[in-house]
Amino acid sequence: MSLINKVLRDLEARERDEQASQSRPVLTDLRAAPESPERSGVPRATWLLLAVAIVAIAVLVAWVVGRGPARAPAARVVHASVAPPKGVRVAPVAVAPPKTKASPAGARARSVVKPVPSRAFVSAAHPPIAPHRVTRRTRAGSAAISRHRKPLTAVEQAQSAYRRAVQALQAGDTAQARAALRAALRARPTSLRAALLLATLDIQGAHLRGARHILRTTLHAHPHALPAVMLLAQVDLRRGRPADAARTLGRAQPLGAASHSYWALLAASRLRAGDQAGALSAYRSGLKRFPGDGSLWVGEGIVESRRGHTRRARLAWRQASHCPLTPVLARFVQAELQGGGAAQKR
Repeated sequence: MSLINKVLRDLEARERDEQASQSRPVLTDLRAAPESPERSGVPRATWLLLAVAIVAIAVLVAWVVGRGPARAPAARVVHASVAPPKGVRVAPVAVAPPKTKASPAGARARSVVKPVPSRAFVSAAHPPIAPHRVTRRTRAGSAAISRHRKPLTAVEQAQSAYRRAVQALQAGDTAQARAALRAALRARPTSLRAALLLATLDIQGAHLRGARHILRTTLHAHPHALPAVMLLAQVDLRRGRPADAARTLGRAQPLGAASHSYWALLAASRLRAGDQAGALSAYRSGLKRFPGDGSLWVGEGIVESRRGHTRRARLAWRQASHCPLTPVLARFVQAELQGGGAAQKR
């Protein structure tokens, strides 16, 4: 602005000098002096155009001074920020500086140039990869897979021990089978299969007291388990307590009504306890449900024979001879029928 003011003052001074020169008398006796710049014949419009041009040049210089330094350092920072890999041509991408509010030339000259981030250049051979979080995909409602071994539950431990016992029995190792069954009962005392199998092995090995304790504990946990009731009755019969066996089986009659083995064991228990009428009643109740059971017909014949009813006994054995029988019962029935027929002929 000071340059523009100076130019305007020069123009005003020249105009005043031109007016003063016109008012002076011209001396003819003097030599003609060289023409002054004011009388060179340059019109006033030319001076005005010259002044406008000077003003425009001054404005342009001021703008260049304010804008020029802001671009050059930015470009230098950008080119120095990235080192491209070997063998890859890097295509530079021009980054325009952020727009800022207009400020005076001096303030722009003193402005601080911020470096451009290194990601201003992108390599066509190695495109940038955005960082991501590594997550594990799992199905809804399901649990994540763990590398740590999960301990077995009590039920799983009992099942595993029972399988080992069965394998030991198949291999003929009864001692190892009993040990595995005890381990199954320690893991799960209410395991019915392990208790029944261990009680059976104890009965076969004459460990009647241990078998009776296992079965009574099992019936306390499973009061409707008919196999446990029948095994307990067999233990009482082997211990010489048929009355206990008869009472145990009598309480379980609603459970064993659909089993022919139950009726045969109940009748045998009553017969050994001296209750012939109760034994005959048990045989007849079983024959009503299982009329084709040969062992029940044989039992009824034995009871009728002990009561002195020989004819009824022979009728029962004849019925048994028409039913499937074990070899032992078949020989007994045949002997009784032949012996009874020979006695009648005599």
